[in-house]
Amino acid sequence: MTTIALVADRQSRAPIREEADPSFSLDDLKSTGSLARIIGRLLDDPQWLLGLLRTFRPIARLPFTNWWMISRYDDVQEVLTRHEVFEVPFGPKIMELNGGPNFLLGMRAGADYSRYQSQVLKAFRRDDSTTIVAPKAFEFADEIVSNARGRLDAVQDFITRVPILLCEHYYGIPFRSPDERLAFGHWTIAMSTYMFGDPTDRPGYRRAAVAGGARVRRVIDHAIAAAKAKPASDDTVVARLVRMQQDGAEGLTDAVIRAFLIGMITGFVPTVTMAAGHILEMLLRRPDFMAHARAAAQAGDDARLKRCLFEAMRFKPLNAGPFRHCAADYTVAAGTPRARTIRRGARLLVGTQSAMFDSRRVHRPREFNPDRPPGDYMLFGFGMHWCTGTFIAEPQITQTMKALLLTNNLRRAPDPAGRLARMGPFPEHLVVEFDR
Repeated sequence: MTTIALVADRQSRAPIREEADPSFSLDDLKSTGSLARIIGRLLDDPQWLLGLLRTFRPIARLPFTNWWMISRYDDVQEVLTRHEVFEVPFGPKIMELNGGPNFLLGMRAGADYSRYQSQVLKAFRRDDSTTIVAPKAFEFADEIVSNARGRLDAVQDFITRVPILLCEHYYGIPFRSPDERLAFGHWTIAMSTYMFGDPTDRPGYRRAAVAGGARVRRVIDHAIAAAKAKPASDDTVVARLVRMQQDGAEGLTDAVIRAFLIGMITGFVPTVTMAAGHILEMLLRRPDFMAHARAAAQAGDDARLKRCLFEAMRFKPLNAGPFRHCAADYTVAAGTPRARTIRRGARLLVGTQSAMFDSRRVHRPREFNPDRPPGDYMLFGFGMHWCTGTFIAEPQITQTMKALLLTNNLRRAPDPAGRLARMGPFPEHLVVEFDR
């Protein structure tokens, strides 16, 4: 029996009651209307606008609002390293969906942050990326591609499916069926959209996130209980956290373990769906990008393949940049002609996408160059609140995409399904065809 079939045939589990939950609808995440289409086209390739901002208004206040846009590399780094002034605004939403404790991406610096980070990194070990995550990701991805018969929804059935399988095998999150795995991906994407991509607090995004969060919390609670009933030799992330709790780790209650798992899952499944979906879109748009990535995959050069994939992602990153809240009056770029004072209470979009194309600091930014220095990239954030799970996401994306790039004549489906479709800001469907 195949690995994926074994996943589907796991032992029966106690039923998870759902009738008390608010209804979950993907329609709440859909953007419709002409304005949504215009914004979508603008965000698809905004470099002409970002270039104008970098040149003429690098620290720009949006008219009639209290929103600011930071667009130059140096200023973006300055804002993201002044975390005591420019605070993350995500904490209340994270706690709402976690059902209690905060998590790293929503926390201020301090003793709790340091303790949480240390405990998370003890459970998600650095060497897991090479000993577990990378080989498992390729195993799952290769089997999906092999069973696809030359046509595949590369987002829903591949890019999103692989990290969910890793949630089961590596994190230790049990699922009752393939349908529940698919739904779990939708729930986490709804949660991520509301927490990190919803500065205007759209009611539909909140409805979907609250409904998804209720279901995810129950799945995680079941995983924690199941881990406590398993032998001590189990080495999933959930089992490690339970052992840390039993060994007396400070403050590591079940609610905190749940917060850790929800934080790392909503920073994993949705993030790699967005990242890998955008990478694939750029490879399909740009034959030169595709040629570089395919050559690396066929040569078995995983290090170069990773550089090719994330250089492609630089052209279409996760988003325009993270949001921040100004907690005290502060002058950005003090002592320069562009200096601007941002007042307490202002909100900011910190333009990491723009910064990666700032020719003042990035050499020939419009060229595809897999050999760029690490300092040219801000793909997973910068400063204190960079994505903690990056060391898991990068090998997972690399090995997943490798399985697809080893096919022949990878191409979009010729029908409308071959165009990238979105669920809110996240990729949802993109059908590709290939020869074996």
